[in-house]
Amino acid sequence: MSWFPETMSGRGPVEVEEGVVLERREILKVSAGALALLSLGWPQRAIGQESAVSDDAELAWDGLIKEAVPMAEKLVAAKKPNEEVYLARLAALVQRLKIPAEGEELKSKRPLSVVQFKLQQGKGFPWHDHRDYNGLILCVAGEAKVRSADILGDDPRPKKGKTFEIRETVNAQLLPGRVSTLARRRDNVHDVRGGEGGARVLDFFTFFDGGGRSVYMKVEEKAKNEEKRIFEATWSE
Repeated sequence: MSWFPETMSGRGPVEVEEGVVLERREILKVSAGALALLSLGWPQRAIGQESAVSDDAELAWDGLIKEAVPMAEKLVAAKKPNEEVYLARLAALVQRLKIPAEGEELKSKRPLSVVQFKLQQGKGFPWHDHRDYNGLILCVAGEAKVRSADILGDDPRPKKGKTFEIRETVNAQLLPGRVSTLARRRDNVHDVRGGEGGARVLDFFTFFDGGGRSVYMKVEEKAKNEEKRIFEATWSE
């Protein structure tokens, strides 16, 4: 999904878009000094360490966070972060998660944050990007429709007012237990909506910069190149 801080300042439940309810968001904020260390780069460590939790064990929330936060810290501290390895390992953890009960706190810690949304059928977040962060969506109930795309060209952030091209890479339905991932340059643009009967999803965001955010875009309905699924787009703000 996305990080839109101007509409997601509350813990929830709060309606952030028509038909989209932010149910829970918990972040243990770090100090300004810690954010400065993040921007400078923490001690460089590989992310190749194996999980200390048995692969067949069901993970409670605290157990997942205990495993995931150090992974996220190592990722953003690396000189050459391997986002694909990280996202695969995070997905493996998330898919073993014992789904939190209603009202259970979802405590996390930067650079990892977690948000839970309830999406009505056909409602959600239209096309947008994810600047300076990657993410993973876990469907926990119902079904969600996800369309993902890459921004074509060398510039991942074409100038405002300029028409640019995106190429659709994913058009999928997420059922309970299934995930969708995005990296900073792979599938970074997407459109997420509730499927038939709506959906409840958990979003896991990993920030490389404290100013990470999303920007909406307008995407033409008709493909410029149907075979390659290329569409023209412009920023909405």
